[in-house]
Order: sequence, then C-alpha cells, then structure tokens
Amino acid sequence: MDALPSLILISIGVLGLLAATLGVVEWRRFRVQGARSHLYWAVGLVLVFFTLFEEALFYAGIWTSALLSSYFFLVALLVGILSLGSAESGLPPNWRRVYTAYIALTTVVVGFFCATSPVGGGVLSQGIVTGNPSLGVILSSTALTVPAATLMAGLALLGVYRRRVWRLGYIAAGILVISAAGGLYIVSIPVTLYYAEFIGVFLLYVGFGGVRPSSLRQPASALAAGGN
Repeated sequence: MDALPSLILISIGVLGLLAATLGVVEWRRFRVQGARSHLYWAVGLVLVFFTLFEEALFYAGIWTSALLSSYFFLVALLVGILSLGSAESGLPPNWRRVYTAYIALTTVVVGFFCATSPVGGGVLSQGIVTGNPSLGVILSSTALTVPAATLMAGLALLGVYRRRVWRLGYIAAGILVISAAGGLYIVSIPVTLYYAEFIGVFLLYVGFGGVRPSSLRQPASALAAGGN
C-alpha cells in the first residue's frame, strides 16, 4: 500500500479514536451531572466515530448500497443530535420541545429517503465520497442540517459572549464545524466534510483537553455558569 493511502487511513483512525474518547468524556459528564446536553453530545460524537469508520471502509474498497445509505443518514443525523445538545443547554423549555419535535420529524423523513433511494458506487471516487445521493435525501437532509448548524452557531456565540469561557468556545466551534460540514456536504460541497472532520475533532480535543478530572464531578449548574 502506498504511503498516502496509509496516511489517510491512519488519520481517519486517529480522528475516530479522538471522537470516541470525547464521546466517553461526555458520557461520564452525563452520568455525573445528569444534564441531557452531555448525553446528546456523547451520542453525536459516537456517530462521528461511526461515520469515520464507514469512511475507512469505503477507502479500503468495502461498500454496499446499504452501507452508503447509512452513511448519508448518519452524516445528517449527527448534526441534529449535536444540535439537540446545544438546544438542551441554551433554549427555553417550550422552544426546546418544539425544536426536538422538528429534529425528530426531519430525521424520520431523512431516514425514509435514505431507505428508499438506493445509492450506487458512483458516489465514490478512489474510495472517497464525492458524489451526492438522491434529491429527496439532499432536500430532507438540508431541512435537518442547516437549521441545526445555524442554531448551534447562534447559541455558541451567545454562550461565549455571556460567560467569557473561551474553552467553551473551542468546544462549540468544534461541534459547529463538524455540523456545518455535514450541511455543506449535503448541498453539494462534499470535500469540505473531510477537512472539517479533522478541524472539528481537533477543536473538540483542545476544548475538552482543558477539562480537569475534578470538573467532571461538578454539578451541571456550575459548568453552565462557566466553572472549570
């Protein structure tokens, strides 16, 4: 195997390991603090890991129509799940319920189109996903990912402005970059997904890397107020 393909597979593996590790960190936060925002972020990061795993399979020449369809579904779903974490910590209860219902509805629609629109190997170029799925998948995924990324952008900027905790800014930026890349992928700018996965996971690593073990034991209210 040439050096470049090996480097790409190693990079995907490192990013997958980082995403999984950060998912475990957020799961621990949820278990200790009970805040559902951490649960959503943990699930979203695990979904990032699975999309990276599928990308590694594609790059190795392993694909099926079902696997490609699941990939397109997960790319959209992880954006919605990550945004629910932001909504949980940044929206009033009534708006949160409305937004959760919207994400649930659009997720079902995306799942329907992904399940009923077969995807062929034509979307792959040298093992990299560069093509687009069916119009139904594109439109439904756009309805899910664009509002989700927009919500996270607004709440991230508002949170950093109010709390002045720049570590939260790195975490929010990482989530936003990964999510925005999913939206840009769906609207026919697929190459951005690969760059954004690296940048987004790296920003998350920087943000969470500043968390001391003692901070995992703080109540959720203290973290929300900007405590470390």
